Amino acid sequence: MEQKSFLSNAIPENSRAIPGALFHFLATGEQTANQFSLIYIEVHKGNEPPAHTHKNEDESYYILEGEIKFWIGDTEYLAKAGDFIHLPKNIPHKFELQSECVKELMWIAPADLGKWFWDNSVPSPDMKPLPLMKEPPSPELVSHFVKSLSEYGVEMV
Repeated sequence: MEQKSFLSNAIPENSRAIPGALFHFLATGEQTANQFSLIYIEVHKGNEPPAHTHKNEDESYYILEGEIKFWIGDTEYLAKAGDFIHLPKNIPHKFELQSECVKELMWIAPADLGKWFWDNSVPSPDMKPLPLMKEPPSPELVSHFVKSLSEYGVEMV
């Protein structure tokens, strides 16, 4: 697949939502010959995933606004606006928002996992996240996430 130049920004056509978060897909695997995905994320406290490990890709974050605590292996980091943090594959990690909302850029390389985020979110024509869930997710939803993520090489710790 040949790469072509492109210009991207956060528009309704590339914006998708989940409860408590909004994703703007700025670069997808289709645009980068699967080398990377770049997603601008607005995430609200209460939407953090459990600890997990990526077998196939590295993740990196550039924090634009807010504070977020990361645990990567045995190391704890507090990342704030202006900080960049790299999460290598095969090292368990988790994070917890320290502010009510964090705005960040998430770089995924290679790009495959970006498709999971797209497929497990919904269009957001109003460019707003879905409301946070008031109840814990159903066992069926948890099972779907665990199974579908494992297909992308992501394992819950």
